[in-house]
Amino acid sequence: MSRLAGQLIMHPQITQGLGLVATTIGRDKVFRLIQYTARLLAWSMMRRGDIDGAARFDGLKTGLANVRKGKLFRPAEFLQSAVKLSARPVTSLQGPGQLAHVSQIVKQLLMATYYGTDMLIWLTQVGTLRLDKERLARISRISQKAWLFGILSSLVSSGSSLVKLRGDSRRYMLSREVARREAVADGEKQGGDRVSEEEDRREKGRALLQQRQQILSQLVMDACDVWIPATNVGYTNLNDGVLGALGTITSYMALQTLWIKHAAVARK
Repeated sequence: MSRLAGQLIMHPQITQGLGLVATTIGRDKVFRLIQYTARLLAWSMMRRGDIDGAARFDGLKTGLANVRKGKLFRPAEFLQSAVKLSARPVTSLQGPGQLAHVSQIVKQLLMATYYGTDMLIWLTQVGTLRLDKERLARISRISQKAWLFGILSSLVSSGSSLVKLRGDSRRYMLSREVARREAVADGEKQGGDRVSEEEDRREKGRALLQQRQQILSQLVMDACDVWIPATNVGYTNLNDGVLGALGTITSYMALQTLWIKHAAVARK
């Protein structure tokens, strides 16, 4: 029995999973997945008339939401990212690259505002701050608007990055074609040099494809997530079932991306 337990614990997938949830961001992604799944299940049970079951999952959703809010220094992470991005001069970029860069800075500042105001709401809920209902509602609305416009900024950044990447891909294909023709015309060039250059070009091509996949993944997640704060603010009117499903999908996608990154680090 102990041998079986040891094999289970040492299984690569389990080891990687434990390593993932041992990180702050890993736990947050897992909590978010459970939170929105609970929201979806609570809505489904309420529609079927299972009030007790709906109340249980609604309580789980609320509890996990409060746990995720209780991160006092989360805004500092986004402010630090904004400072790092601002350190690079915008004038060093061109066209879509400039728009993507500026939009990313705006996103980080807005997300810092979102988590900062969300922290104030949590401090009020636990009794540390004494805010009246009117002021709390105003802060909550500011929080949701910051989240909404933060996601919209991310969408602009992702769209601009795709345009920039398309230009980079065209230049890559052109340089690859020119190199191929030069290699054919240059009969005296050593075979080893051609192999090395071709491998470098393939590596660059794989990097461009990976970057495109990451941008598209972020674009899809933002396109789904944007409806949650938009509904909270009142700009749209989606029910808890739709919002729960959208949140579950994006949470799974984010967790999958984090899983892949964690696996890549573990292999090094």
